[in-house]
Amino acid sequence: MTGEPFALIEKRINDLVGLVASLKEEKAALSVQLDQKSAETKELARKVAELTQERNEIKARVEKILSRLENIEL
Repeated sequence: MTGEPFALIEKRINDLVGLVASLKEEKAALSVQLDQKSAETKELARKVAELTQERNEIKARVEKILSRLENIEL
């Protein structure tokens, strides 16, 4: 009878140790995912900046062409 409370405490401690180990693994996996998503976000931001610059260059070229067309006398 006196061993029962200790067995219950030991079981709970073992369960908690298992839970902590599981949470550590989950945290590590989430950290890896976060790093991957951060890298993806950085790459997408770079692409957006590149496309924005390209769009601005094309817009400037089109405006220049339109301006030249407007100056042509028929």
